[in-house]
Amino acid sequence: MSKKHSFALVLLIGFLFYWTFSSYTVKRCLADSLISLSSHTQVRYDSKYLSDDEGEDHKLHQTADLNIVEKKWGHLRFAFSGDMVEDIDDIDDSTIDRTRSIHDTWSCSNHGYLYLCQAEIYRLGHLNYARFGRQYVSHELTTHIDGMNLLLNLSISDIEINPFVYGGIPVRLYQEAEYWDASEAGGGAHIVLNKSTKLTLEHQYIKETPDIDIIGTYSESGESEYHQSAVALRRSLFDNGYGYATFVMLDNCPKYVNSRFSFLFDKMDLEIDASYFYQFSKLSDNIPTTISPFSGLIGEIKPYHNATIDIMKGIYKDNIFISCGTEIRLLDYDEDETDFNHSYNHEYLAVIIDNLPIKGMHLSTQADFWKVMDNNDQDTIISCSLEVGYTKPRSLDFLVGSYYSLYKYDYFSNLDEKTDVYTVYSKARYYIVDGLYFDASYELESYDIYEHRFTAILGHEI
Repeated sequence: MSKKHSFALVLLIGFLFYWTFSSYTVKRCLADSLISLSSHTQVRYDSKYLSDDEGEDHKLHQTADLNIVEKKWGHLRFAFSGDMVEDIDDIDDSTIDRTRSIHDTWSCSNHGYLYLCQAEIYRLGHLNYARFGRQYVSHELTTHIDGMNLLLNLSISDIEINPFVYGGIPVRLYQEAEYWDASEAGGGAHIVLNKSTKLTLEHQYIKETPDIDIIGTYSESGESEYHQSAVALRRSLFDNGYGYATFVMLDNCPKYVNSRFSFLFDKMDLEIDASYFYQFSKLSDNIPTTISPFSGLIGEIKPYHNATIDIMKGIYKDNIFISCGTEIRLLDYDEDETDFNHSYNHEYLAVIIDNLPIKGMHLSTQADFWKVMDNNDQDTIISCSLEVGYTKPRSLDFLVGSYYSLYKYDYFSNLDEKTDVYTVYSKARYYIVDGLYFDASYELESYDIYEHRFTAILGHEI
């Protein structure tokens, strides 16, 4: 680690302790000031080891989140979020082997990412908010831009209408590319038809430079302009029921439909959740980078259906629950079977116990039933999982557990598909003083090899 980075780390740790042990003074000053402040800072050490001698990785993350609200005028706030990721392996930069494929690699020792840096004017007349800077925009078509995002509050014939517009430069955190090679603009409206029904309409225009070689673009097809549209309907079905459905199109062709429903029956202590997703068209590397940073890395994802049902029933007071559910993922055609693209059924049955035998303790055990359907070859897998934990608010949290995954992916560490993965994990948090905490976690994944991960975090929040 260089002296410059070591000094930065010392400064950050000193900052954490300063804010901790002067918390009374800080809170008193903020109470008398014209602003309110909330922040969350972390120093995290992350290590990974592969048992087949294919790699070993050590990283240091320095993360900060800051929110400032101006109190006197009452219509202005500022938000900042970013981190610095530093390789501390002392590995030769010329090495080919690596365990970090997207977020950072051994061939580059230092990365800094600014996720959010926005100023916001809010609740001013018909203006709901106006945000300027680096930000996430999430109406129905989620995007990450450097630009502007505006939402208004209007009323026409007793119908509430919230028109919105946004535009800017798409932010690419995980790809090496020219910064000014794309632009994006969008707009639409949330229309509140009545107290229980809201309709959202949105259209997005994206322009990219087609001759730049970036993973996940239309570069291969030569396209440079494309459009994405969405319509969504949200409705309260009754006092304790809710549902929504979203339909999305890309370049005037259906892309996917997504829906979710939730029902809560208080008298029966019963909750039911259901969802359905269908992807109409093939996703490959010939799609905009603003849609998914991983699309060009995982290969083609051909059309599939995904349906889920989850049911939770209280058995004894607020202490014992039974949960069960099913997930069905079905490809349109068997020949579409590839890595990252499978047909399977998954059912589970779980028992959850809270605050027994002592307050703060929880226990859950689950049986899973997997039916594999690969190229007409069916197989059934039965697995069990267990988790035990204890929580003492603002003092101590810990848990240990294990589970099985038929398929498992980690886009930030290894783009290969993992199958038949058994995972054992443990996590603990200890509050040193109010606002200052220490986290430690360990995870072991067993598939073709053993994969060990250890994380230690020193964090502070106010």
